[in-house]
Amino acid sequence: MKVLSKLKSKLPLIISAAIVLATFAALFVFSGQDGEESSALSSIFVNFAIKLFRLSDDAATVSTVTFIVRKLAHFTIFAILGASLYSFTSSLLLLRPYVSTLIIGLCAAALNELQQLTSAGRSASVRDVAIDFSGVIVGSLIVWGIVRLINSQKIKKAVDK
Repeated sequence: MKVLSKLKSKLPLIISAAIVLATFAALFVFSGQDGEESSALSSIFVNFAIKLFRLSDDAATVSTVTFIVRKLAHFTIFAILGASLYSFTSSLLLLRPYVSTLIIGLCAAALNELQQLTSAGRSASVRDVAIDFSGVIVGSLIVWGIVRLINSQKIKKAVDK
């Protein structure tokens, strides 16, 4: 019974650590793709978006949609990283988990762009670091807000009793 109780209390830490590691692994794989592989993956989502929104498939539209899809992908994966990092650092009971989250997230964004320099047909961009870091901020803020909401509900229930 004690083992189960200890495991249950560590569950948020274990789950968030697993998501952080999986996200870092995905970032490593995606950044390691050469330009051709990366473009092929993006084109799947670009074609889907063009069909979904019934857009023209002229070169200018495809270029714009490609840009949006690629930047949204950066933002989204780093939002997942920010959310899981914040959850992980909070589970470690750090005094200021958001500071650790932001530092690790910014380093991950910069290293992600630097890794792309080692892949053929890829480049690094300060703009992408900013987009990535924005994702970290938004993802961590979402989790922070959810945690505050849950805690305020717990406090309200305790006061009402």
